[in-house]
Amino acid sequence: MRSNKEPCHKDQRIQKIIDATEQHVLTKGFHKASMSEIAKSAGLSVGQIYRYFAHKDDIIRALVEQSTQKKLHFMSSFLDKEKWLDRHFLDDSEETYKIRVMHAEIQAEAARNPVVFKICQDSQTRLHKHAVTLLQKKVPEMTEAEASAKIEILVTLTEGLFARWEFQQRPLSQEVTRLYNQVIDQILPD
Repeated sequence: MRSNKEPCHKDQRIQKIIDATEQHVLTKGFHKASMSEIAKSAGLSVGQIYRYFAHKDDIIRALVEQSTQKKLHFMSSFLDKEKWLDRHFLDDSEETYKIRVMHAEIQAEAARNPVVFKICQDSQTRLHKHAVTLLQKKVPEMTEAEASAKIEILVTLTEGLFARWEFQQRPLSQEVTRLYNQVIDQILPD
């Protein structure tokens, strides 16, 4: 009976470590989030963390993988043009804040750390391929090259909106909203 509980207990500990890391990264960034603080927040010892993750990069890999899975699940909705800007970028919820900050922290870490860069690159490749496949299913006559270009522009627009979140006038002006909607009309099919 113990072996049946072991994987669940292990999964719970791993999730506690990931959650504690996220909590510290959101407030301090990766460099200032020490393993001892993460361990304390997770209710574990540093040694127990190293039992599940050999290096902080492995925890980042787990964070990126969880994010990737969420995005893959959410992708179909994300590629739906209906009220795209309103649905994705007018939300000032705590969850949206966490997504924006984690995205920025992971991107910054990827710029400094080649291991994290590769983790992010692999994630982006999976997400891009999935998005291209979904877009081509919606519009079968669309070539792979065209779908890929549209997804690349949509990702660039999305990441730009995330990066400029705090600096954008709220609510968005009618002119800005109109321009965003024109761009989305060009990228996403009806």
